[in-house]
Amino acid sequence: MTKTQSLSSDIYAIADIHGRADLLEAMLGYIAAASDDHQSKPVVIFLGDLIDRGPDSPKVLDQVCSTLDLYPGSRLILGNHDFYLRELLRGTLTQEDAVNWMDWGGVATVSAYSSCPVPDFENIAADIRRVFPHHVDLLENALTFKEMGRFCFVHAGIRPGILLAKQDEYDLRWIRTGFLDHMDVFGHVVLHGHTITKSLRPEVYANRIALDTGAYRTGRLSAAVIRRDALSHFVCTELTDTGAIHVGEWQPG
Repeated sequence: MTKTQSLSSDIYAIADIHGRADLLEAMLGYIAAASDDHQSKPVVIFLGDLIDRGPDSPKVLDQVCSTLDLYPGSRLILGNHDFYLRELLRGTLTQEDAVNWMDWGGVATVSAYSSCPVPDFENIAADIRRVFPHHVDLLENALTFKEMGRFCFVHAGIRPGILLAKQDEYDLRWIRTGFLDHMDVFGHVVLHGHTITKSLRPEVYANRIALDTGAYRTGRLSAAVIRRDALSHFVCTELTDTGAIHVGEWQPG
């Protein structure tokens, strides 16, 4: 993405979809409609954890693949749950990681992909590689973080006092303590997911913007809109009591 595009394009950061293809579909519809009002196409940064817990992880990956093709400069940041799927497809998923993954929602994902029973991971992986090769490419090309202007996009957060280029990938996917309780500024404003906010709404701090609103259990998926290198507003797609999905904008602060 060129500097000119980064200044003129709206950037949408979307966190922790967790298999909620219905909420993501509404969000992408909003982005498409909003982009009609601008000369340049938007950039969409997915902050990871596309899969697990929710009902339709394969469809979410299809939606993300299509979005990256549609909007140049858009990228996926690998989440800790996505990491497990990538390791499965590489054939390098450890026994410990497999147990943890299944306990943390992985059963929903592998069951949506394959009729092979857990823990027949070898044949589950073969099914995914055969039917969804574009998902393999998506995960292999995912980033661990991305810097854009004043902002840094990561899944979980960063370790204070360490340059981005020196950050440990495990921290970028897993960190909580040491990041969430850090009050001083970082080199960038950090946009992240991974930890569900207490308010179940996006939360703005002096040094970070938290976007995980627990979509898989709250029915609320959230995005931050960055415009001209500043936070503009948030977008939430939310399942209502009637079963419809409401799309709403709201201002920070």
